Amino acid sequence: MAEERRTVPQDDEAARRRRQLIEEAKARWAAKKAALQGEAPPAPTEATPSRRAAQTESPRPAAPAVPVYAASLNPGAAPLTAPTNPRLRAFGTINQGVEIACEPSEVPNLRKLLGGIGAYQNPLRQNRFQVDYRYWEEARKRLAAAGYQIEQEDFMGRPLDEWDPLTRGWVRAELRE
Repeated sequence: MAEERRTVPQDDEAARRRRQLIEEAKARWAAKKAALQGEAPPAPTEATPSRRAAQTESPRPAAPAVPVYAASLNPGAAPLTAPTNPRLRAFGTINQGVEIACEPSEVPNLRKLLGGIGAYQNPLRQNRFQVDYRYWEEARKRLAAAGYQIEQEDFMGRPLDEWDPLTRGWVRAELRE
C-alpha cells in the first residue's frame, strides 16, 4: 500500500515572514561579527524591517572595545555591554584578597572581564567578586579599560595601589642586605 502524502497548502505570508526573519538574523550576525573584528557594520538592506530600524534609533551607550577572553565564567567569550552603573568599590581584605562590589546589573560584565584571572563571585555576599592581591593590578586595568570607576581601599584604609607582598598580608619580611 502506497502512502498518500498530504500536501500542505503554501502560505505565502508565512514564507515571506520566514525569509524576513532569516534576513534579520543574517544582518544581526554580520553586524556582531563586524563589531568583534573592529570593522564598520554593513549597511542595512531594504529587506531590513522597521522594527530593526527602531532598535538602532534608540540611544544606547556603545560597548567598550575591551578584549574579552574565553574563560570558565565566559566560555563563549561573549562581548561586554556598556556599563550602566560604572562605579565599583574595591576593598582589600585581611586574607590577601580584593573584594569588588558592583550593582546587580554589572554582574555579567564583571564575570566576563574577571573570569580569566581567577576571580569568583562571593557566594555569601551578593554582587561581590573576590580576586587575589596578586591579580588585582590586572583586574584594575581591565575594569578601567571597560569604563568602570573604582574606589579602592584596604581593611586599614590604605590605597590598594601601594600593596606589596613584603609589607602587607599575613607575613612581614625583613629585608637584609
